[in-house]
Amino acid sequence: MGVANGTIDRATMAGSMRQSSMFPDPVDRTLAGDRAREAAMRIYFATNRAPRRGGGPDAFGGRFSPRGLTDLRFGWANFDDGDAAGLLTVEVAPERLNVPQADLERGDLSRQRLGSQMVFAAMRAEMVERCADALLFIHGFNTSFEESLRTGARLATALSERPLVLCVFSWPSDGSLLPYLAYASDRDDARASGVALGRGLQKLSHWLRKLPSSEHCGQGIHLLAHSMGSYALRWAWQSVRLSAGQRLRRHLDHVLLVAADEDHDTFEHPHKLGGVADIARSVTVYHNARDRALMASDYTKANPERLGAGGPRNALLLPDKVRVVDCTPVVSPSEDPLGHHYHLNSPEVRQDLLAVLADVEPEAMPTRVARTDGRGWRLRPGI
Repeated sequence: MGVANGTIDRATMAGSMRQSSMFPDPVDRTLAGDRAREAAMRIYFATNRAPRRGGGPDAFGGRFSPRGLTDLRFGWANFDDGDAAGLLTVEVAPERLNVPQADLERGDLSRQRLGSQMVFAAMRAEMVERCADALLFIHGFNTSFEESLRTGARLATALSERPLVLCVFSWPSDGSLLPYLAYASDRDDARASGVALGRGLQKLSHWLRKLPSSEHCGQGIHLLAHSMGSYALRWAWQSVRLSAGQRLRRHLDHVLLVAADEDHDTFEHPHKLGGVADIARSVTVYHNARDRALMASDYTKANPERLGAGGPRNALLLPDKVRVVDCTPVVSPSEDPLGHHYHLNSPEVRQDLLAVLADVEPEAMPTRVARTDGRGWRLRPGI
């Protein structure tokens, strides 16, 4: 099956698809799977950004797709030297959305090609080959398309003790932390992107439901949202909770909210993240009281107190599946000056994340000590 390397014109991609008559069966060795074995590191992606002509690492820009907020493109990035700072090539999954009218009248969509299905099949093939879980990653503010892929690669490297197939949801967030208008723009974009993210989760859920039980690989599917990515997740949850919440429940294992730029009362309200624990086996909140990026969000942007700074407003009333972890004791200013990227920079946080993904019970994690006030756990320095 042909793939246009760094090319994002749909007509060109549709032409390349004519090299194959069908999408890859989930058990086949797809071209994407073969290329994954050749690349030292592969990061998959879904994005609602506007495509740019010319392709390459900056194949998508900082604006929404002109086809609408929910328009999604899928593909993958290859890091040929296995280093997030190294050579990067971007490939966009080809699509053919239009089918002849006669086919439509017969209900025959066999000629339609969806990039999402190609990427999901490639991810599954890699999960089977590597005995790896999937990790869906939602990045934060002030992140270009290329940087979102590199951040995904850094996350995969940070958690490399556990095999993971990582997929980034890259939303338009090319503003800067300051001034206020740039931050506000990113926040508006995160809210609008929630609809696209929700659509992507529904696509994944639909694809998984269509798989025969004999083809389920038995690996986990997790989601990690960083910073303003948690706010995007809020709006994704709102977009699917009435129509797809029960179906999503079967497929997500652990949801990890790291340095969440979200309100501290978010779990108390159904119009925020209240009820999101229903779609996962567990939700873990990581927070740092000295998170300087969230201090800026709190004090200069007139936001309520941040979930990723002080944790939930009332942790004692949280559902049992929501766990709260205070990372303040292990965040080093020398390793993480802003105190906002400790999932990448703190060995203790990385080990705790790995323990969650490995289904270790919270009480058995050597990284944690229970808080005396019953509000969750603190991480131990030096683990």
